[in-house]
Amino acid sequence: MPPRPMWLIKEDEIREEFIKGGRGPGGQKINKTNSKVQLTHLPTGKVVTCQYSRSQEKNRKRAREILAMKLEEMQDPENCRSAVIAKRKTMVKQNKAKKSRRKYAKLEEERSEEEDEVNEEGVDIEVEVEQFLKRARGEK
Repeated sequence: MPPRPMWLIKEDEIREEFIKGGRGPGGQKINKTNSKVQLTHLPTGKVVTCQYSRSQEKNRKRAREILAMKLEEMQDPENCRSAVIAKRKTMVKQNKAKKSRRKYAKLEEERSEEEDEVNEEGVDIEVEVEQFLKRARGEK
């Protein structure tokens, strides 16, 4: 997996603001403190807000990661980290589906084999019952 694209962010190209958060973890404390971080990338105009936790420092770090991911997507959409993660997710999902299909196909095959065996045994039992009834009636 490609590394996180933190090298795309230059501190002099970012305007950072701290805002009172309205939602998220932290309860009433979140409404009273400026823990929500809003980063604006000046050259592109991209704006990222982050209120991951009550900690201003954690929010600053997370906001920078998100901004770096967005900038990388703008530069190279096919080879960016988020594209690689998305491809990986779809591969894992497809493999799970394939495994599930194989599992149920195998179960269905086993059931049909068991039914065939039961049918073969059932025919033998029916023949034996008919022969027994004929003998009981005195027929040959």
